[in-house]
Formats: sequence, structure tokens, C-alpha cells
Amino acid sequence: MDEKAKQKVIVITPDYDDEANKESTSGNRAAIILSYLCGWIGALIVFLLEKQNRFIKWHALQALILGVFEVLCVLIISTILGLIPYIGWFFFSWLGYLLAFAAWVCGIVALVMACTKGKTFRIPGASQLADKWFKI
Repeated sequence: MDEKAKQKVIVITPDYDDEANKESTSGNRAAIILSYLCGWIGALIVFLLEKQNRFIKWHALQALILGVFEVLCVLIISTILGLIPYIGWFFFSWLGYLLAFAAWVCGIVALVMACTKGKTFRIPGASQLADKWFKI
């Protein structure tokens, strides 16, 4: 076998937990709570206003991606596929709302992990995009 084929690929994900340990104040927790609970609007506000703390900024970006996913679930699945006569009304009209609710629950779990333990909870898909797009 080729030497390059034998080498293992190690993916290193950024860790912003050290930023959470530097300054753990109630203001930081409030910013994270606003990011996840208020959907994409709250996350966008926190992302644009936060300048120093990378932990908060990363959580705001992850919440923003999750909020956009929630809106797309409702718009694409429930609205567009719900327009299909009979089948769409029965099967797809509620499915987008169910997926959006599941994404919101993932955001609540991330919120609890971030606020109580000061750790990043990596939501699959959203965290990879947040790592890719996060630059300071």
C-alpha cells in the first residue's frame, strides 16, 4: 500500500471553551440564552454586537445557522410541499413544523450545556458550518 494511504487523517475542531472559563458572567449567559431562544433574529443581534468573547460569538453563529434551518424547514417542507393536493395536506403540512421543533430542542440542549457547564455543545451540521464560517 501507498504511504499516503496509510496515514490517518485527524480532524481538529476548534475549542472555544477556554473563552468561557475566562469570563463567566451573567451577561455572557444572557447573550447565549438570547441567541438560542429568540431564533435567528436574536442570534443575529448577538453575533453582530459581540466583539470580544469568541465563545459567545461561536454560539451565536451556531444558533443563527440553526434558526435559518428552522425557517427553511417550515417554508420548504410545510408550505411548498403542503401545496400538493391531498397527499401534501396530510403528510407534509405538519412535517416542517416538526423538524423545526426538533431543531429548536437541539438549540435548547446546546443552551443548557453552554450555560451550566461552559462547554460547547456541537450540533451536527450546524457546528461544522459554524467552524467553517467563524472568523475573528
